Amino acid sequence: TNQQMVKTAVGAVAIALGFSAAVVLFSSRSLILTLFTFACILYVLAATTASLVGLGWELGFLESICFAIMVGISCDFVIHFGHAYIHAPGSVSKEFRTRHAILHMGPSILAAAVTTLSSALVMLFCKVVFFTKFAVILLMAVVHATIGSFVIYLVLGNLFGPSEPTKFIDGIAAKCLKCCGKNADDEPNDLALKEENRNSSKVSDEC
Repeated sequence: TNQQMVKTAVGAVAIALGFSAAVVLFSSRSLILTLFTFACILYVLAATTASLVGLGWELGFLESICFAIMVGISCDFVIHFGHAYIHAPGSVSKEFRTRHAILHMGPSILAAAVTTLSSALVMLFCKVVFFTKFAVILLMAVVHATIGSFVIYLVLGNLFGPSEPTKFIDGIAAKCLKCCGKNADDEPNDLALKEENRNSSKVSDEC
């Protein structure tokens, strides 16, 4: 039924969003950039859905499948910008990191958008209904993903982005490793103390 397809589409999108957020957090090691990425993905999904509704589409079986695929398309460009933002050399400002991301990753993302749009335009002439519908969804998703990455993500990064994006999580990881290393170093010392106490007790018994 229609309600089941809606639940399936929403569930698939929620699972895909959760996994994409986890991947972004693991790769970027920045909570703020993960929030920016999540906001951009939500924008792409909402804008693409609104565009399809404006074209008169209704949710069906094929549309619910395409929505699950669309999440992967919507987060692709943003993740590349986040990667370039993090790997700016040295301790630099957020403005420099944003400019570095645009200069080093912007042309590649634009080229990827052009090639994806070209393939979607070719699929529009297919006779199989699934391919034509997927082509329309792909067109809308790539257009809004380009807007979301170049406008929303980069503007958020330039205004509110961290100058040291990985400092917080790297600091927590370093503290955890330090604690684990300290515990590992304490174990031999405890064993040595126990052995020393055992030897001293033997000597006192002999006396």
